[in-house]
Amino acid sequence: MGYRDRSTDDRSGAHGYCIMEVRLRKKNAPAGTKDDLRFMTVDSHWETLRFVQDNMDECVGNVVRLKRMERSPEQQVDESAALFQRNLEPLVSSLAATQGQGVMDKLSTSLKKALLLMVMERYQSDREKACQVLGITREKLERELQLCGVPR
Repeated sequence: MGYRDRSTDDRSGAHGYCIMEVRLRKKNAPAGTKDDLRFMTVDSHWETLRFVQDNMDECVGNVVRLKRMERSPEQQVDESAALFQRNLEPLVSSLAATQGQGVMDKLSTSLKKALLLMVMERYQSDREKACQVLGITREKLERELQLCGVPR
């Protein structure tokens, strides 16, 4: 990171930095598509602000590249579910013995997904058996499978 000393007071305001709002929208997006709002912190010197204004396409391109690098919530859930799945076998065995009794309501989405994957694998996608083991209704099982993105 570089810094250039600017001892002159050639700023756009009293503060050292400005916040710029960037609204991202896909090209040819249908009317009513919600914008993805991002914020940039920019040095408040007039020279920097002119540079950003003259090179806004490149600045927006950088914001888009940063957005692409972000992990989606689905990716985070999948990674966490894979981590939990490795260590949940004893829990699935104990659930089979106790018939669940409302355990699904107390788990995070990642843990639910890992547990559902293990139960569905163990019982070869037999939904009735999975419901018995987890202590939930068929409707609740279907809702949880859909919520967690577990394939049918």
